[in-house]
Amino acid sequence: MYPSIRLSGTLATCAALVLIVSACGKRGGPPVFPPSAVRTATAATLDTPIVITAFGHTEERVNLDVVPQVSGTLVETFISDGAVVTNGQPLFQIDPSDYVARVRQAEGMRAADRANLELSQSTLERYRALLEKKLVSPEDFDTLAAKAQSAAAQLQMDEAALDLARLNLARCTITASMAGVCSKRFVDNGNLVGAGQTRLVNIRSYDPLFVEFSVSEQYLTVLRQAMAAGPVSIELLPNGDTNRYTGRLVFLDNAVDTQSGTILLRGQVPNPDLKLWARQFASIRVQAGIAREAVMVPEAAIQFGKHGAYLYAVKDGKAEMRLVKTGVRNNDGIQVLEGVAPGDSVVVLGQLMLYPGASVREVPAAGPVAGPAATAVTNGVKP
Repeated sequence: MYPSIRLSGTLATCAALVLIVSACGKRGGPPVFPPSAVRTATAATLDTPIVITAFGHTEERVNLDVVPQVSGTLVETFISDGAVVTNGQPLFQIDPSDYVARVRQAEGMRAADRANLELSQSTLERYRALLEKKLVSPEDFDTLAAKAQSAAAQLQMDEAALDLARLNLARCTITASMAGVCSKRFVDNGNLVGAGQTRLVNIRSYDPLFVEFSVSEQYLTVLRQAMAAGPVSIELLPNGDTNRYTGRLVFLDNAVDTQSGTILLRGQVPNPDLKLWARQFASIRVQAGIAREAVMVPEAAIQFGKHGAYLYAVKDGKAEMRLVKTGVRNNDGIQVLEGVAPGDSVVVLGQLMLYPGASVREVPAAGPVAGPAATAVTNGVKP
C-alpha cells in the first residue's frame, strides 16, 4: 500500500512541473534588457587649430672646442669654470717669448733683403744707361735684372714670414670666437699645450637655442604646407619648468626615418636670459595652421579596439558602432575624418555596456550616468 502511495505522489509532482514549464513557454522570448544609460554630445563643424604635440630636447646652436693654434706653455687663464663669455673675450695666455723672438728675426731678414733689393735696383739702373751706350752686353744686363727680380721676390717672402710670425704671436692670446657658456677648464696653468691638439675649454652658444624633436610622418604634408605659407610657431615646455617658451620651426629633415616612421624637426627659441640649457627634455606644441570646417567630437567619445579607433553613435534610440579615422586634437576635442557627420549624436560616457543595436537612454549632462556602465567607465575600464 505505501509503495503505491509514494508512486502517486511522484507522478503528481512531475505533472505540476510540466504545467509550470508550459506556462513559461507561452509567455514567450528571451528576457529584454533595459536601455543603457549614456551621455552624448553632438559632432560639430569648427575651424580648428592644427596643434602637433611631441617630445624632444634642446640643443646648443653652436658647440665649440677651444684649441690653441700655437704650441707653448700655458701661463695664464682669464676665465673661471662655467663662465659666460662674449665674442673676442680673452680666455688663455700662452708664453709669447719664443714668438716675440721669431718676429724680431723675421723683421731682421726683411730689413737685410730690402737693402739687397735696393742695391740690385740701383745697379740695374746704372747698367741701363751703359746698355744704351752699348758699353755692356745685353747678357750682363739681363743677369742683373734677374738678380733684382730675385731680390724683390725674397723681400716678398720675408714680408709673408713676418706676417706669419706676428700672427702666431697674436695667437698666444686665445680669445672666444663666439658668445656663450663655458664648460670646466681642461688644462691648468704651467702645462705645455700643443697646436691643434690640446682641448682647453668648451663653449656652447645658448641664444638662440635649438630644440629637436620628431613627429609622425602623417603630419609631413601639413607641416610642409604650413612652412611654405609662413613662419610656424612652436611652444616649448621643459621638464621641471612651469614657464612656456615660444619660438619658430626652422628645419624639416629631407627624409622620413623608415624604422620609426617619423620625420625630424628643429625649432629655434630665443634664450637671452639663459633660462634654457642644452640637452633638456621638453614637450613641444607646433602650431601647424588651421583645419577648416573640421568635424569635431569630444575626445572621450573615441575608443580603441582590435580594428582601430571607433565610437558609438545614437540614432533612433539605438547604438551604432562606427569605425573612425581621427585627425588633429584641440583641447578636449578630436577631429573625425571618416565615420561621423556633423550633427551626429555620439556617446561620450557609458560605452562599456553598449553593443551594436543596443537600446540607449540619454542622461542630461548635469547628472551622473547611473548603472554599472557608468561605474566601469569612471574607474577607467574600457572595452
